[in-house]
Amino acid sequence: NKGFAFNNYAVSGPLFDDDSVARELELVAGETKSMNWESPTGELFCLEIPHTVYPPREDTTFLAKNLLRLGPGKRRRCLEIGTGSGVLSLFCHRQGWEVSACDVNPFAVACARQFLESNHAAGVEVREGGIGPENDGKLEQWSPNDNYELIFWNMPYIRAVSNDQAHLGPFEEAALIDTSKTSLISLTLLNIKNLGLLKKTGLIMLTVGEGYDEAELVNLCAKYGFAGRVVDELVFADGEQLRILVVWHPFAYHPLVHKDVVSSTNSELLHNDWPVGSSLAAQHQTDGHGRYNRQWANAAQLVACSWKISLPDKLTPATTQIVLGYLVKQSFESVKRKQKTNILLKWPNDLIVLTPHKSGKVSGVLLESVSIGNNTTTVAGIGINISEGEKPAQHDFFIGYADWFSEQLTPSYMITQLHCRMASVFESRVDLPPMNFMAIKKLAFSAIKNGFMASSKLNYRNRTMTFKCLNDDGTVSLADSNGEVILDDSESLQWSF
Repeated sequence: NKGFAFNNYAVSGPLFDDDSVARELELVAGETKSMNWESPTGELFCLEIPHTVYPPREDTTFLAKNLLRLGPGKRRRCLEIGTGSGVLSLFCHRQGWEVSACDVNPFAVACARQFLESNHAAGVEVREGGIGPENDGKLEQWSPNDNYELIFWNMPYIRAVSNDQAHLGPFEEAALIDTSKTSLISLTLLNIKNLGLLKKTGLIMLTVGEGYDEAELVNLCAKYGFAGRVVDELVFADGEQLRILVVWHPFAYHPLVHKDVVSSTNSELLHNDWPVGSSLAAQHQTDGHGRYNRQWANAAQLVACSWKISLPDKLTPATTQIVLGYLVKQSFESVKRKQKTNILLKWPNDLIVLTPHKSGKVSGVLLESVSIGNNTTTVAGIGINISEGEKPAQHDFFIGYADWFSEQLTPSYMITQLHCRMASVFESRVDLPPMNFMAIKKLAFSAIKNGFMASSKLNYRNRTMTFKCLNDDGTVSLADSNGEVILDDSESLQWSF
């Protein structure tokens, strides 16, 4: 697979010496290699692969299986970046997609064209160029169509290293190695966004290596206004892991609605006929509220936004609230914080901003449901105080503000971040593989535990308690010399930081 050293040569960075290039030219002049590849549908493809062209391997089959799960193409347009031998383009053509393909390696382009023509798929256009550390060719050269319902790429996923060993040549590395200075995933999403390559209802499917955890991948997606979800994983015999990242425009079928003033974003979605997936943001709430129907204090700048969601079967309302709080924390941590500031997730879902001189609640989450017969409507509301202004909001607890943490946390930035992250977890579509709720729950629970550990004192009904554990149902166990207490509500719990 792409994770192994190739022919005992080490992977290199973006620069190639004369020996690397000379070796590659020698390989290009060599004989082609005959091989067969069996697709997930059982069809057998026969290929002639020149040197420097990436052949079908385990990762090819892995991506093909996930492409197959999308269902028939129905003549919708798709683009394969880095087509290599062309086998995945032919596979998608067989499933009814109208395929275009590109590759930065001219030998791969020639190989794919010959392969497709010999398999009665000459209508699949293969062009030289594509996305890389530096784009190869203008957009109209390698992607003449405006946008696509599907874009996929079996990406190079070895990170480049510099050493004194022999190196692969440039064409080999284009297929095997991410030689970009930052992140090829980031460059890909940036190009797709700026060039408008993906239709509003389209999907991107990428293979990614183990160099990124899922939280980092979602961060990259949200950075460019996309939702993202890891939907499958392949573990090779040597223990190396490969994953499928699916990326899309968040809630494309129900765009976010902005209003200047509403009574409450939660109430508006909860008691009116908004479809699941709808969302509403307001600059001001006249009757905003939190838990126990407490009035939400309007800051000079704020975020007040709600989403209508389907409550996941694998999450209880209590654990869903913890996950929602974690998504807000992730949004804060997507920017560079001011020195000596911190953001904590305080059980069950409050965000506390800490500075050397002050601290306060900066955000809260409210999950509300209404049942009529067998139908249950669930709305998740998120409120964030962005800045204090000249007239500070009055309340019976210490209020914190997002600009204590970072000046980059503007209302528009936070709404975009939250919208992408909400879709990454809760959006459901027929063409979207389901979310791994246990994975996000584990991350959220870890953040809650860190919040408890950061507390200098916990007081429950005049008893000084220590944190024992966070239970699977979202309740928390505390203990003192008199024994253990299990709480399902934070109302009587007082924190010091």
